[in-house]
Amino acid sequence: MSESDKKPQQPNILMISAGSMFTSMVIAGFLVGYGLDLLFDTTPFLMLACGVLGFIGGGQKVYYVMMKMGQENVEKANEQAEESKREQS
Repeated sequence: MSESDKKPQQPNILMISAGSMFTSMVIAGFLVGYGLDLLFDTTPFLMLACGVLGFIGGGQKVYYVMMKMGQENVEKANEQAEESKREQS
């Protein structure tokens, strides 16, 4: 396979959106907590609790996205190694 046959590498959409996923989950946690605080008149305890849960959930989501990206990179590397072995044969 020549260099001209290779596709140019494009930025991975999952990596670009990881920061926005994290941020949106934290903000959503604070907003849900704020709504519950207004409903139950417990200001600011539920807002803080839901914000912490949003932070934890956002961190988990980013972790799983990064793990998925790592898995895809390993699979691509394995495919390229097999392809180069076939070309050498």
